[in-house]
Amino acid sequence: MAASSSSGKVTIGRGAEVAFIAPGLLQFLKEASQASDRFNGEMRKAAQQVAQVVVDRAKVNANQQPPHGKPREGSSGHSQASQVVRGLRARSDRIPTIKLDGKRGYVSASRTNRKRKQPVTMGQVFFGAEFGGRRRKNTQQFLRHRGRQGYFFWQAVRDSKGTIATEYLAAIDTVLKKLAPGAD
Repeated sequence: MAASSSSGKVTIGRGAEVAFIAPGLLQFLKEASQASDRFNGEMRKAAQQVAQVVVDRAKVNANQQPPHGKPREGSSGHSQASQVVRGLRARSDRIPTIKLDGKRGYVSASRTNRKRKQPVTMGQVFFGAEFGGRRRKNTQQFLRHRGRQGYFFWQAVRDSKGTIATEYLAAIDTVLKKLAPGAD
């Protein structure tokens, strides 16, 4: 599990899953869920909507990636990023969480999984499409390595950093108002 912190906000990544957590948030969620039976269900819906904004932005970024390499016969003409981003999903959780369906088969028009000894999965291609490669013989199919910067997903997270916090706080306020005693 990897964690990074910037200005009080924490982003936690577990393999192909990312959650956005602020300090003290988990304690607040625990106390609020004990106060109301419906709190967890409402927060899951609200947090999933916030995470979906990041997924949508990542899809836009990935679809803007140019197809790379020499055009080959049978190629779809899409970049690996535009194929892999189809496996990203906003999860139903109390905090905004995005998960990659890493075991899902990677669709390649030029070399299908039926022709391979071991099928290629989205999880195997995601990190090369996101961060690049080209240093080793087995990573030549990816764009050049960009370090931790990323091409489409982490770019979407950085671009949405401010809106994630404000939308999530607004969602918490909405849920609390909805569940307040005497509110209809």
